[in-house]
Amino acid sequence: MNKPEVIVFGFDPAGPGGRLPGALLDTGWSILVQVGWPSEQWLARRQADLFVMRPAGIERPAERTRTLGRVTGRPVLWMVDPGDPEPEGLWQHLASEDWPVWALLPADAPKWQLVAVCRALMGSAGRLQQARQMVDEAMRKLEDRKIIERAKGILMDRFDLAESEAYKRLRDTAMRQRKPLREIAQSIIEFTALDETGYRRSGRGRR
Repeated sequence: MNKPEVIVFGFDPAGPGGRLPGALLDTGWSILVQVGWPSEQWLARRQADLFVMRPAGIERPAERTRTLGRVTGRPVLWMVDPGDPEPEGLWQHLASEDWPVWALLPADAPKWQLVAVCRALMGSAGRLQQARQMVDEAMRKLEDRKIIERAKGILMDRFDLAESEAYKRLRDTAMRQRKPLREIAQSIIEFTALDETGYRRSGRGRR
């Protein structure tokens, strides 16, 4: 794994109670200290591998953490001080589907522990993202197949074609026009729908 890009929230380098933990600085990772909470557009543009948050330095940290999960899909590490209160609404947010891969460490955790937890978080988030991409791709292929099968059925009915011949016509048209097979199939479905609508409006569909 390359050197991680880390964005931290809720730390104040000038304040004695909110300085970055020495263990985090000692990792040598690329660290960006973000003062104030940025827009969702800013978060979406950043290519961070990990977000580190000091809940005591942020308003509504549970809500903010959930925003990070929803907008970026990247992991979040909370670093807490002894005696920090439980953030309001934490359990409600924890139960949400867009809560990110997440862990919590004391601010004085040793470097080896910090690195181990962060590497585990980033690895888990990466595998989860890959799994989601695989599911999305499978769903897209299934939807493509449904559209192609529907268009193929239209050709079979309209022109009394065998299934193999209907598919060949779809494929040949796609190759000739240099367009995806799904796009050709969708055009056939839309044209058929318009044609049937015009046929009914003309009254020719009435008995």
